[in-house]
Amino acid sequence: MNILAALDLSEAAKNVLATAVATAKEKGAQLTLFSVAEDFKDIGDFMDSASVSEKFLAAARKAQEEALKAAKDQGVDAKAVTEQGVSPADIIVRYAADNAMDLIIMGSKSKSALDRFLIGSVTSKVVAHAPCSVLVLR
Repeated sequence: MNILAALDLSEAAKNVLATAVATAKEKGAQLTLFSVAEDFKDIGDFMDSASVSEKFLAAARKAQEEALKAAKDQGVDAKAVTEQGVSPADIIVRYAADNAMDLIIMGSKSKSALDRFLIGSVTSKVVAHAPCSVLVLR
């Protein structure tokens, strides 16, 4: 069994990691800790989007290192993957499809109420388009 834990930089990611580790241990599954560092190329005319994108990527990689250590300390076979792009939902769904994931575990909170109102949450997009089951944690 292949499990993808979609982690962001929120406090809720700790619960996602704990659930993913426990599920991987129970099922004897391979765990992929997956983060998407958002890329802000589309606002480059208004600000230095490259430096903002690099800061998000560095923060995501640092969080991934900590999550990977926590999983391995608990005896779970895990790997960490960090990608960068404009649409986290699309990137998560594509990775899950390309890597034959059986389960995606992720949190339910979006970045903001405005984001949810304008374009829908990352979680709802993943649930709608994922090639596998999705466990959503509140």
